[in-house]
Amino acid sequence: MMTLISICEIPWWCTLLSWLLPFLLGLLLGWLLWAKFRSMYEALVKEFDEYKLKCRKTNDALDDCNSRSNEYASEIALLKGRIRECEAENKALLAKAPKTGGSEILSAAAGFDKVGASGIAYSKFAALKEDNLQVVEGIGPKMNSFLNSHGIRTWAELASTNAKDIKKLLDKEGNKYRIIDPETWPQQAALARDGKWEELIALQKKLDTGRKNQTTAETDSKVEKLLVKLGILKKWDKDDLKAIEGIGPKIESLLHKEGIKTWRDLSVAPVSRIQSILDNAGKRYALADPGTWPKQAELAADGKWEELEKYQDYLQGGKEK
Repeated sequence: MMTLISICEIPWWCTLLSWLLPFLLGLLLGWLLWAKFRSMYEALVKEFDEYKLKCRKTNDALDDCNSRSNEYASEIALLKGRIRECEAENKALLAKAPKTGGSEILSAAAGFDKVGASGIAYSKFAALKEDNLQVVEGIGPKMNSFLNSHGIRTWAELASTNAKDIKKLLDKEGNKYRIIDPETWPQQAALARDGKWEELIALQKKLDTGRKNQTTAETDSKVEKLLVKLGILKKWDKDDLKAIEGIGPKIESLLHKEGIKTWRDLSVAPVSRIQSILDNAGKRYALADPGTWPKQAELAADGKWEELEKYQDYLQGGKEK
């Protein structure tokens, strides 16, 4: 038999519960879903903010790069303009260069590094600037400053000044500069101004502290001394065998004991004789190879220092590569 229950017989709280329970369950489920999606939303917002920050930084960096690019473009244009100015000045200087005595400078400027009788490449004289009055034999740092203080600042200005006028300026200082003789200074300055370096070196080798007829023996020129001081030239004492690539103090001593004491002696010594000297000295000299020593010594004896330097750059431990 079926039992029929009348709605009216169901207690009111049961009816309320039957409606309230699904509502509460739905509310709980909605809250759970909202909490989950809220965390996802917050994560997406945070990631979006990070991307916005990165984009802002990227845009700032791009703006900075564009700004620098514009600055570089301006600097490049300025440098190109200066290069054109320098080229124009160079052409003007070459056009004004003296036809005699200055031909070596013209050749060097054209790319030909010629070597003069002094054994110095003309391109190396470019390190000597026209306001360096110390290229003149007899002028040191203090005298350079003294001349500058009296309006003589360049080779051209010194060349155009009468030696007697310079002497008057020196005499005004009393006994301080009494022994200084500026007789040859304008002449030396004129040679430097005109790029006649070989003539200047030859003249200075015959001077003694800038004075004529004070010495019969040749001395090192002031120009050469300055180039050595600037590290542009290598300087060796005369007949120093250590100037030869491959020869050190001990080998030099061995050669001296056998009568080979000068560059000229070494230049004419047969390689077989030099090798015999090394062999007799023991196994410690077995690696030494004297094959190029006479050739190097000949260049040194002839004062061909530029050629010697280039040849030694080609050697490796005194041996030809």
